[in-house]
Amino acid sequence: MKACLVTSFLLVVSPALAVSEEMMVGPISYQQDVNGVAVNLSATTYFQLSNTAKEITLKARVVGDLTDLQKKIGQIVDTFALPSDNCKSFSGNNPVVNLPRKELLYREQKAVFSVGGTVDMWDCRENPVPNSKVEWKLQDVGFGIKTKVPVVVTWPGSPIKNKLGSQSFDVDLPLAITHATDSLSLVIEKPAIDLKGQYAFITEGILKIAGIDINQKAHDALEKAIDPNKLRVAIPEELGEFHPQIDGAKFVDLSGNLAIEISLSASVPLAELTNIVSDLVKQQ
Repeated sequence: MKACLVTSFLLVVSPALAVSEEMMVGPISYQQDVNGVAVNLSATTYFQLSNTAKEITLKARVVGDLTDLQKKIGQIVDTFALPSDNCKSFSGNNPVVNLPRKELLYREQKAVFSVGGTVDMWDCRENPVPNSKVEWKLQDVGFGIKTKVPVVVTWPGSPIKNKLGSQSFDVDLPLAITHATDSLSLVIEKPAIDLKGQYAFITEGILKIAGIDINQKAHDALEKAIDPNKLRVAIPEELGEFHPQIDGAKFVDLSGNLAIEISLSASVPLAELTNIVSDLVKQQ
């Protein structure tokens, strides 16, 4: 059967057939640690031969399945150190951020990190009135006599807290892949922020403190998880010897789930073609 595959794949060198059918290698599974959350990823490579009058070009598509990352995005976001102390300082600048909705979506060849939540702004002031209580303590009252006497114990009064306002919001953070001939980068685009309710003017300022921090934390975490350059581990060594160049990279829909697709190509000497194809077939 494999001998037949090699023969049919090599028919591309015939002028009668300019492009071969795709051949699949993989999937290859690997794991990424993202802020202590183990994310299981897999990559599958699809090969195709293209014949021109001058050379044989071996094209490859590496498809990385990001389904597990989508499932665990909530766990990853929960590791973000977002503002949570409503009395971090004695001032009116104590935001508390809550994110009940956390999603990683596919939208128009981009991944979209989408969160929804609320920001509460608190005012916290030092209490001028100390707390106090009476404790009975054993003391020497003279003549070698010890007895329990009442003693007033004081400590700082509980801070005075007031909620200034609460605002719900939704943030969509688009992510795209850029590429050079030999490298890939995950880039973050301008977030879309939808403010809801009567305190939108307050939230504008709060998101400059909390929202931008969320964006950066999301970018750092997703860069660890996706790391498009690591998807190249799925490319067999046989092709790597010919220094394939990156032709394109994008996010794609994979049966309703998020995936990343990287396109590569390499020129292959005709003398090496049979051995390369045979090795690729063995890895199917």
